[in-house]
Amino acid sequence: MTKDETNPLNIIEEANSKTLDYFNKTYVSNLELVQSLKTELFELEVQIETLQKTRELYTYHIDNRRNVFSPLSGESTNTMTKGNQIALQIKDLEDAKVRLEKRIQELEQDILFYKEQVEMLSKAGKCIHTVLVGKNHQTEENSSDHSDAIEFIETEDTESKTMHNYNMLMLEDYEHFQYATSLDQNIKQELISNLNKLDVLKWLLHSDIGRAKVTLDELHTSQKSILSSLEQILNDLEYNVDTKQPVWDQVNKLIQGYQDEHPECMITFSCDCTEHELNLPPMITIRLIRMLKEIFDNIFKHSNANKVTAKIFISSRLIDVYVNDNGVGIPEDYLERSNWSSGLHKLQETIYQLDGKLQIQGDLISGTNVRFSFPIKK
Repeated sequence: MTKDETNPLNIIEEANSKTLDYFNKTYVSNLELVQSLKTELFELEVQIETLQKTRELYTYHIDNRRNVFSPLSGESTNTMTKGNQIALQIKDLEDAKVRLEKRIQELEQDILFYKEQVEMLSKAGKCIHTVLVGKNHQTEENSSDHSDAIEFIETEDTESKTMHNYNMLMLEDYEHFQYATSLDQNIKQELISNLNKLDVLKWLLHSDIGRAKVTLDELHTSQKSILSSLEQILNDLEYNVDTKQPVWDQVNKLIQGYQDEHPECMITFSCDCTEHELNLPPMITIRLIRMLKEIFDNIFKHSNANKVTAKIFISSRLIDVYVNDNGVGIPEDYLERSNWSSGLHKLQETIYQLDGKLQIQGDLISGTNVRFSFPIKK
């Protein structure tokens, strides 16, 4: 057995590493399970909503105002029976929904516990590494071989990159799930509901023109809602960003949109570009617009600010952005305490991938200052 294998600190480090690996895998596994259960919960809610709409149609069948000469006039008993059956189905689904919500809540509490353990063990691992490297350095102070210290630094750098990449993949998966949920709930299910209404409309046109007109109005409203949802998804995907146009035009268009949308807030901004014929890679333009949207959306969602100042500098080598608002400020440990899927976490990971720097500071007096910059590599 080597000297390193009998060193108590090495034994502690190995035990800490295995424990950290266990809690980390359990944490990720529970996250995936919660995500799956939330998808199941969403599907339950859609089923309940669809059944409730169907029940309303059957409830309408027994309306006393219906034309007695309607070809459906003999279906009263069957309709009431069907309505009761649907009500029982809804009750069963709602009970299942309550149980599922309780299960998700319990798992989320477990996730918080595992997250705390992972953070604590990660800090402990770093401390053990520091002690080991310091001890090795003292033991080999007169030696010209510093490979241990160099290896430690490289290992830390590799672990850091791996964690950032892992976070980015999680955020991208979460974003895709949000888009899919929106497409399913706001578009697909609306279209299914509209098809059901069209089926009902066929016999309403022969039995009750008044009700048919109401159904047509509902279909028209639903179509407008679907169109609005599509426009929102396209906007979130930056489909409206024309990368062939100058980047400063895209920035001006974005911030002017916020000025029109929030007239109660005084927004002043400048976008300085040192080169008129600047042609940025499309990826850079899209990421810049996306990061600016994240900052401004966060301001209007959380800060209660009535004044915002933005300064943007663009060159062929560097992009530098500064945004200040006079709102309620932001805690220094926001990124540590906030949900991993928050927009500012996405901002942090994007800037890391661009090899840039991010600084967020805030208090009740100065509001919140966000500053980021990153080099442009072609």
